[in-house]
Amino acid sequence: MENILIIFAFVLFVTAVIEIFGLFFHMPYSPTAPYVTVLPVFGNDLIFPERLEKLAIKSGGRSRIIIVYYSPDDMQKRLCEQFCMNNPDTVIVSSENLEKILSETFAIDEQM
Repeated sequence: MENILIIFAFVLFVTAVIEIFGLFFHMPYSPTAPYVTVLPVFGNDLIFPERLEKLAIKSGGRSRIIIVYYSPDDMQKRLCEQFCMNNPDTVIVSSENLEKILSETFAIDEQM
């Protein structure tokens, strides 16, 4: 009876070690973030610099951000270009290309 308990404890221990190893060391890696932030840019947005600054603080430089140009002025374009240099996962698109970028990002079939 004592041998059966020892064997059972050993099997339980080995199973627990395998589960811990599988959970913590073989996590699937995905190069894309599970979410996307979309920031529309309109020319009459008076607080756009503050929005961009808050987004920079929130993102920490490593989140997928899509900046969509609807009617940006020159200052907003310069701010967005600077933001893209500091945040490598940021993409600037025109409003016409937004649907295409979102469908590629989320792997949505265009025939739906």
